Amino acid sequence: MRVLVSGGGTGGHIYPALAIATSLRTQYRAEVLFLGSDDGLERELVPAAGFTLATVKAGKLRRYVSIETITGVMRVLPGMVSAISIVRKFQPDVAFTSGGYVAVPAALASRVNGVPVLMHQQDVPPNLSNRLAAPLATRISVAFADSLPYFPARKTLLLGNPIRQVMLDVRETAPAAARVSLGLDANLPLLLVTGGSQGARHLNQMVCQALPGLLAHCQVFQISGKELYDETRAQADSLLADQDEVLRQRYRLVAYLNEEMPLALQAADLVLCRSGASTLTELAILGKPGVLVPLSPAVGGPAQQENAAMFERKQAALVISNEELKPEILVKRVVTLITSKTQIAAMARAAGAFAKPQATQDITTELVRIANRNVR
Repeated sequence: MRVLVSGGGTGGHIYPALAIATSLRTQYRAEVLFLGSDDGLERELVPAAGFTLATVKAGKLRRYVSIETITGVMRVLPGMVSAISIVRKFQPDVAFTSGGYVAVPAALASRVNGVPVLMHQQDVPPNLSNRLAAPLATRISVAFADSLPYFPARKTLLLGNPIRQVMLDVRETAPAAARVSLGLDANLPLLLVTGGSQGARHLNQMVCQALPGLLAHCQVFQISGKELYDETRAQADSLLADQDEVLRQRYRLVAYLNEEMPLALQAADLVLCRSGASTLTELAILGKPGVLVPLSPAVGGPAQQENAAMFERKQAALVISNEELKPEILVKRVVTLITSKTQIAAMARAAGAFAKPQATQDITTELVRIANRNVR
C-alpha cells in the first residue's frame, strides 16, 4: 500500500501527520511519501523520522493584502504543478493531509490523479486552506465535536487528533520522575512555558518580567523558540541578576525541544502556552491544565481563540488574551492555580475529558479502508 501524507509549516501540522505516517509504516508496512512545503519545519522533522520528503512551493493564503500575500499567491501555481507531478509519479492508493497551506496542492494533486483524500481538521474552525481542500476530500475527520457543523455530515467523522506514540507512552512516567529526568526539582511545582515550535516573543517577554514573582512559588521551564533564544536569555538573566541563587536555580530556558517535549509536558503541573490544536490535544492526553494565550485573530485567524474558548467552557483551562497578558496578571493567575491542588486536579480531569487516545489508530484504520476500497 502506498500512502501520500501531507502536513507542513509548523510542528502543529507536522507531528500529527508523522503520527499517522508512523502508524501506517509500523502496522501495514505502507510505503509513505511525505509531501511538504519547501520552507517549513518538515524539512528537518520528516527526514529525522525516517520518511522520504518531497517538497513543493506552497503559499500561505491570507485574507488581507500585503507583500506576503502577493508572494504567497505567486507560489501557489508552481506548487500545484509540482505536486501533481509528484503524486502522478508516486501513484498512492490514498492521501492524508493534516492541514497547513500545503494541504491545498496535496489535495488537488491527489484528486487530479484519481487518489482519494482523507482531510483532517485539527482546530475547531477550519482555516482557509482546509475550507478550500474540503470539497476535494473523500472523507473528513475532525478532532472536536465543535467542528462538525463546518462540514457535510455524510463524509465527516469525529475521530480526535493524531498523536505520537511517545506522547501516549510518557503517561507511564510519574510527573516527579519526569522532572528528575530533566534535571528539575522533583518536589517543586513546575510551570512549563511554550509558544510552539516557532516561539512567541510577547509570551517570552511577559514570562521573563514575571519570573521574580513566579519563582517564589514554583520552578519555570521555558521553551523560547530557536530564533528568540538569545534575546530571551538576555532578558531573563537581567531580571534575575538581583535574585538569590536558590531562585535562579528554579529557572530553566531552552531554545527548542523535540524528543524531550513529551517528558517536559508530563513533568508539568501547569502549562502556559498558545492554543493550537496539537498543543491542546497533548494537554488532553496527559491531563494537564493550561493557561492559554491564543494568537489574536489578526495574526492567526479565529482558530486559537475558538479552541481556547472551548477548553475554558469546560473548565479545562484559563484563558488570557494576548493583549491582556501582563506580568502582574500572569503571576496572580499562575500562582493562584499552581498553589491550589484541588483546582489543578479539577482542571486536569476536565482536560482529560477531551482526550481521544485511539485517534491515531482510528484515522489509520479509516485510511486503510479508503485505500482498499479504491484498489477494488
